[in-house]
Amino acid sequence: MVCAYCKTQNPAGSGYCFNCGSDMSKPAAEPVVFLPTPKPAPVEKIIGNVDINGTALVVSNTRVTFGHQNLKCDETVEIRYGIFKKYVNGLRTSRSYAVWLSDRRSTMLIECASAFASSAKVESRYHETLKVLYPAVVVPLLESFLANLNNGSGFQIANITFDRNGMHRSDSYGAVQKGLLGAWVSMAGGRSVAEREQRYQHMTWGNFGGHSFSAGNIRLYSSDKALWTQFSLRDTWNAVCLGPLLEFLYEDNRLASFVNI
Repeated sequence: MVCAYCKTQNPAGSGYCFNCGSDMSKPAAEPVVFLPTPKPAPVEKIIGNVDINGTALVVSNTRVTFGHQNLKCDETVEIRYGIFKKYVNGLRTSRSYAVWLSDRRSTMLIECASAFASSAKVESRYHETLKVLYPAVVVPLLESFLANLNNGSGFQIANITFDRNGMHRSDSYGAVQKGLLGAWVSMAGGRSVAEREQRYQHMTWGNFGGHSFSAGNIRLYSSDKALWTQFSLRDTWNAVCLGPLLEFLYEDNRLASFVNI
């Protein structure tokens, strides 16, 4: 017969297991199962409610709702926004004050401009929209970027990867560009094509020269103040996060604790 406790085969009629000494006449006690303590669902707290031309934008700490669309805040991984105006012969023919959110399954477009709203009304909607989205969407994205910098995995915006060692462009010079640069170097001297391509593809944090904003773009510079890359804030997912991220890192010398300099 088999011991119910240690599963050892014993001779028939055994009173006690010769291996573990357990009483063979008593069944083994049911094992204690420890179940995980369920975490309570976060209490929803409304951050703001903005009227966008009759459609309610409701933002809480857990979700963003606009009309019939819903996005969970903890699943929203991309944001972009910006202003566009078109003029013909000095007269404005169209305008857009838009914000896009995405969880990579669906995209929410929040257009703050409307045909008959005044410029002041549209701008008020736009700035109020950005204000309520900042703590619900932008702050969690910034926290995830900082965590990924710190753990070494990094994060990507367009074709640039940001990690502890710096910024890395995924593409390189094309054959035509290399040929033109080679001709220039042969005439004017200076860095070789290989050195220029290395600087084009990689920039360490030690060689990073700061950022600026111009014409709806964020621009990143090398330490010699040369433009290294730029992103359109309206057209590039998460480019709008770079400004506050870099300002946070350079405040109180926090950068050294997140990256290799």
